[in-house]
Amino acid sequence: MLGILPSAIIACSSVTTSNPGGGSAGTSGRASISDAGAVSANGFGGRSTSGSSNAGGSGRTSSGSGGTSANASGAANGSGSGRSGSGDAGRSGAEDAGRNGSGASGRSGSGDNTPKGVVVKLDAKHQTIQGFGLSTAWMPSGKNLPVDKVFGTDGADAIGLSILRVVMNPNGTLTGPFIPEAKAKGAKIIGSTSSPPASCKSNANTQKGGALLANCFDAWSTAIAKFAKAQGLYAMSIGNEPDFASCGSEGPPCLGDFDSTTFTAKEMAAWVKVAGPKLKAEGIKVIAPEVAEWLHAWSNASATGSLVAGHPQSSDPLNCGCYSNTPTDTGCAPTCLDGNGYDYGHWLWKDPEAWTAFDIFGVQQYDSQIAYAWPTDVNDGKKDKEVWQTEMSGIRYWPEEGPSSDIDNGVAVASWIHSALTVGEASAWLWSFYESFFENDNEGLALTKGSSTTAKRYFTLGNYSKFVRPSYIAVEVAGNTNGDVLLSAYLSPDDGTVVVVAVNRGLTAVSVPIAITGGVSPPLLTPTVTSATDNLREEPALTLTGGSFIAELPSMSVTTFSGK
Repeated sequence: MLGILPSAIIACSSVTTSNPGGGSAGTSGRASISDAGAVSANGFGGRSTSGSSNAGGSGRTSSGSGGTSANASGAANGSGSGRSGSGDAGRSGAEDAGRNGSGASGRSGSGDNTPKGVVVKLDAKHQTIQGFGLSTAWMPSGKNLPVDKVFGTDGADAIGLSILRVVMNPNGTLTGPFIPEAKAKGAKIIGSTSSPPASCKSNANTQKGGALLANCFDAWSTAIAKFAKAQGLYAMSIGNEPDFASCGSEGPPCLGDFDSTTFTAKEMAAWVKVAGPKLKAEGIKVIAPEVAEWLHAWSNASATGSLVAGHPQSSDPLNCGCYSNTPTDTGCAPTCLDGNGYDYGHWLWKDPEAWTAFDIFGVQQYDSQIAYAWPTDVNDGKKDKEVWQTEMSGIRYWPEEGPSSDIDNGVAVASWIHSALTVGEASAWLWSFYESFFENDNEGLALTKGSSTTAKRYFTLGNYSKFVRPSYIAVEVAGNTNGDVLLSAYLSPDDGTVVVVAVNRGLTAVSVPIAITGGVSPPLLTPTVTSATDNLREEPALTLTGGSFIAELPSMSVTTFSGK
C-alpha cells in the first residue's frame, strides 16, 4: 500500500540551501574511516563531556610488524584496508582490572573460581537491544532479497535481522519492498524520508540539499504521518541525514546527486515540534535527528579521513569550517555555534518541547566510522532516549570502500558494530543495502556489484544479529587489556541466555580467560566462528567451571559464545 501525498503539499510555494562520496540513485554517498578512534576494547567505554570515547580504531593492529601503536587523535591514516588502528582500543573507558590470558590452549573450563582476566558483569546493565537490520529502499526491480535467510535464524547462512528500513519518496510513495515478508518474520519496519517535493525546498530541487520551507511544515508533516500509518511502521524518521547535501558536481569524495534536505540545528528543533506530535498521535515512534555523521549529533566539527588526497574532509554543507574526528567547536564558524550548524543533540536538548517531541535518537556512522558516547552535559550524562544507528556501509573514496568480501573487511565491520553498541550504547544497528546496486563498492551487505560471493561482513554482522536478539540487555565487560580484542556481552531477561561477542583484529590467535559474574552463569557456551575459512561455523560447546572459560580466538575473526 502506498502513502499518497496530500494535494496541499504539492501546492506549497517555492522560495529560493556535501556528502563525502555522494551515491547515485539513492545511495547514501559516504563510508567510513578504518582506524578512527572510539572503539572500547572492553564492553563499555567511559563518558566525556565532548560525547566521544576517544581511543582505539576499528582498523586492525599489525602485531607482526612493529607491534601495537597508539593513535590518540583518532584520525585516519588513509589506508584503504584500515589495518593500522589504535592498539589501545578504548582502554580508558573500561575497568582495566584483569589481565589477558595467553597460556591456555584447550576449550575446557578454567578450573578456578577466581576471575583472572576479562569479567562479564551480568548485574551491570546498559541498553536494551531492539535489533539489527538493513534497507530495501531504492532496490531495483528484478532484484531479490532472501527473506528467510536474512530475517531467519535457522540454517548456517541465516543471520536473524529484525528491522527493515524503507523510505518515503518526495511524492509520498514508498520505496522499499518486502514489508509483508519481513513482518511475517517478526521484523519491525521503520521509515525515513530524504526530501519533500521541490516546491517545498529553498533550492527548488529535491536534490543537492536545500532547506524545507517553513510554510510547508504542516503539509509535509501530515504527509509523513499518513505514509507511516499506511505502511504500518514501528518508527519514522522526520528527515534522513539533515547534515548532508548531495554534491556530485563538486567531484570526489562526492559521488552523485540524489534526494537530500539540510536542516540547521535550530531548524531541526523547530521541525520536530511540528512533525513529532503528528506521528505520535498515530502511535508511531519518532526518529530524529538521524544525522549522517554521528559526530554531528554532538558537535559542529565534520569528519576527516577520506582517501582523496586533495580533499580529506567531509563535505560540510552548513559551512561550519572545522574538521576533526572528535567532538569540538574549536575553529568552527560563530554562526554554527548559534544553532545555525550541526550539534543537533545539544540544540534539541536545549528546547524541552523539541526534546519530548521524538522518541529515538537517530544517528548514522558514516565518515568517522565510530560511535560517540552520550555527553555528560545532556540530562546529566544519563541517556534518556534509545540510540539507533540507522544506516552504515562502505562507500567509494573512504576506507573500506571495496569492493571486497574478505575477512579483513568483515572484521572492520564487526568493529563498527562493537563501537556503536559499546561506546554509543546503540539499541539498533542497520546496514544499507543487501547488494551493491549502484556502485562497485561495499555498500551491499552480502554482495558486491555483479558478484555471487557472499561477503564476510554479512557473516560477521550475523555474529551479532543472530545471537543478540531483540530485548537482550547489554552488560558490562571489564579487564580486557588486549588492544586487538574487542569484547561485548549481552543477557536475555527472559531465559537467562548469555552472549559474548569477541572480535580478534590481530594477526595471531589469542586465548582470553573470561569469568561470568553477577548472575547465573550458563553451564555451557557454544562458540560460533567467522574467520577467513569459516562462516558462522558452530563448534563444540564449552563447559564452564565456576562460571569461567577460555575463549580461543583465531586470528582475524569474530566468535560468538552463547548459552543458557
